Amino acid sequence: METLQLTSSDWTTLLGSRFFVRLPRSTVEAILEETRLSTYEEHDVLFHQGDSIGDVFFVLSGLIRLYRVGKDRREADVAVLSKGEMFAENAIYLGRATASAEAAEASVIARIDSSKLRKIAAADPDVAQAFIEHLCHRGKMTEDMLAQDRLLTATQRVASYILSHCPNGTNTSFSFRLPFQKNILAGKLGVAPEALSRAFSTLRQSGVIVKGRMIEIHDRHALERF
Repeated sequence: METLQLTSSDWTTLLGSRFFVRLPRSTVEAILEETRLSTYEEHDVLFHQGDSIGDVFFVLSGLIRLYRVGKDRREADVAVLSKGEMFAENAIYLGRATASAEAAEASVIARIDSSKLRKIAAADPDVAQAFIEHLCHRGKMTEDMLAQDRLLTATQRVASYILSHCPNGTNTSFSFRLPFQKNILAGKLGVAPEALSRAFSTLRQSGVIVKGRMIEIHDRHALERF
C-alpha cells in the first residue's frame, strides 16, 4: 500500500461525486484537508467485517467489492463500487465495518478521518443533508438488490443488466464491453459464477453472444421478453 497526494484529476472525481457535488467548494476543501490516498492491488483487503475503522473511503480509480462472510465461510457480495463512490460511511456512527472490502482490481482510494467528518456534519446542515441523501441512495441500492433477488431469476438479472447498457435509440443490435471481469459481474448481480455462465448460455438463444468481456446483442426485442 502506497500513500499519495490528491491530484487535479482526483479533485475532479471527488467534486463530482454524489456526496460532494452540492457542497460549497470551501466546505469540500475543509473536509478533504489532510486526506490520505492509498493504492491497493487486486485482491488486497482494505478491512474485514467487524473491524474497527476510523476512515470513510472514496474510490478514485478501480473497483471495490463489499461482501459479507457466512458461518460456512461462503461470501455474499453487497456492492461493487466504482470511481467516485463512497463506502464505509456507517463507521462514522457505528465505529465498525458492517462488511468486508476488497480491491476487485488495482485501485486508488481516498481516506477521510471519520471523526473529523462527523464533527463537520454536526455543525454544517449542508454536510448533514449530503449524508442523508447518500444514505437514502445506498438504501435504494439495497432495496433494488433485495427485489432482484426475490423477483428475478439469474437469467432475468443478466438480461436486465445487458439492457441497461443499450444505447438510446437502438432498436435491435448493439454491443458493449464489460467494465470488469465476469466474476465481478456475478457478485454485482448476486448470482454464483456458474449461474452467470448458465444465464449467458440461455441468452444465447435470444442472440446474446459473449466473447471474453465483449457482449454482442443481435435482437434487443428478444432479450426484452425475459
